[in-house]
Amino acid sequence: MGRSSRTRTRTEDNPSPEVLEKLLAYRFRDGQLLLEALTHASFSNENGLGYCNERLEFLGDAVLELCVSEILFKRFPEATEGELSARRASIVCEDTLSAWAIKMGIPSFLRLGRGLCRSGGREQPVLSADAAEAVFGAVFLDGGFEAARRVIEQHLLSSVELEAPVPRNPKADLQELMEKRGLGKPDYEITEQVGPPHAPVFRVKVTSLGEMLGAGDGRTIREAERKAAEKALELLCEK
Repeated sequence: MGRSSRTRTRTEDNPSPEVLEKLLAYRFRDGQLLLEALTHASFSNENGLGYCNERLEFLGDAVLELCVSEILFKRFPEATEGELSARRASIVCEDTLSAWAIKMGIPSFLRLGRGLCRSGGREQPVLSADAAEAVFGAVFLDGGFEAARRVIEQHLLSSVELEAPVPRNPKADLQELMEKRGLGKPDYEITEQVGPPHAPVFRVKVTSLGEMLGAGDGRTIREAERKAAEKALELLCEK
C-alpha cells in the first residue's frame, strides 16, 4: 500500500484528522498512518480500500503494554510483579481505553461502514478501544517509541490515577467469598468467541455447582473472566 506524506482524506461526516493531531499534540509526518488508524474494516470493505486499522491495532496493543510496563516499573520500584501486572491490567483494559478514546472524541473520527454506523457502531466501547490502540501503533510507526511513549504518558496515563491502591482481583475475591459460604469453587467457561482472529472478543460464564453466577465479555479470556467474576460478586452480595 502506497502512502503519501501528508494525505488528508476524510469522509463528509468526519472531522479532519488534523483536529485529532492537535488533541494529541502530535503531528504526523505520514498522515496516511493516522487515516489508516481511524479506518474500520467495514468502511474499507465498502469502499474497496486495501487497508484498515486492524494491523495497527495489533501493533499498538504491544506498544501500549511495553510503554505502560516501563512507566510502572520506574514509578513503583518496590512493587512486586503481581502488583505491577494488576496495575497494568487496569490501564490497558477495554474499559480504560474506551473511556479515554471517548473523552478524546476518537469515535467521531472513525470511518465506519454505513451498516455499522446505523447500528450504533460509534457507541460500541470495543471499537473505541481498538481505535485507541491503532492510533498508538500509528504514532509508533511515524515517530518511534519515544513519540508513542510521550503520547501515551501525556494523554492516556494522565487520565488515570496511577497512585491509586492496587486494583482488587475479582476472581480471587469471588473464590474467597464462595469458600466462606460453602459454595465450592467457581468454574469459568468460554461460551462464545466473535470478531477477527487478531482481535477476538470472548464471552465467559462463571458457574458453581451448575448454577450460572455471571457472564462477561472481553478482548482477552482473562478480561472476560474478570468481568464475569465481577457480575458474580454483585449477584452473591445481593443475596
